[in-house]
Amino acid sequence: MGISRWRAVWLAGAALAVIAAAAGSAEAQTFGIGARMTSISGPESPAANDGDSSRTRFWGGFARVHIIGSLGFEVAMDYDSVTNDTETARVRSMPIQVSGLLLNAKKTFAPYLLGGFGWYKHKVEALDQGNTVATAHSTDFGYHLGGGLQLKFGRHAAIFADYRYVWVDANGLDGFSGLIKSATSLTSVIGLVASVAGAGGADDPDDGVSRGGSMWIGGLTIYF
Repeated sequence: MGISRWRAVWLAGAALAVIAAAAGSAEAQTFGIGARMTSISGPESPAANDGDSSRTRFWGGFARVHIIGSLGFEVAMDYDSVTNDTETARVRSMPIQVSGLLLNAKKTFAPYLLGGFGWYKHKVEALDQGNTVATAHSTDFGYHLGGGLQLKFGRHAAIFADYRYVWVDANGLDGFSGLIKSATSLTSVIGLVASVAGAGGADDPDDGVSRGGSMWIGGLTIYF
């Protein structure tokens, strides 16, 4: 794992720690954790593996803290892993998002707005009888805006649904997933992985391609 990837994990962890610390600092604040399902639509969505036009579903978790009034913050992480039909390649995707929320967590029915930034991490592995023989990484940084609705059940539980438009300067694996999924031999997979790793595409800002796409999210929040 490169320095920039550790930086992404540490920054997200630090943001989560700040949220947890803030949640315990005042009785007026509301802290929540939960699980969510994310549906990625279209090949241009940076959270998805480019080249796959079908909907991709991620499962993940999040933490929220509402500091004062309707102002809140959220840190969320999702995960997906797909192996191609010939079992010669595996693509792992992990979007990490930090968002600001305008949401009144005390209302039974509450529309909300959100915006923030995130890291969209992809890892491709060439497989030989289930063993990894080559890897390539890509981490895209981007921004998102959106809105949604929350419905509370009593004081401690709520369900929500929201839409987020995400745009990034995509690196490295842009257009790569479709080739991986259609590869028929281990040799071709290793060649594709090596071409991305050798090009320095994992984190080279000069190779960026600006693109955007949609995330549809639904989940359950438990408030404390």
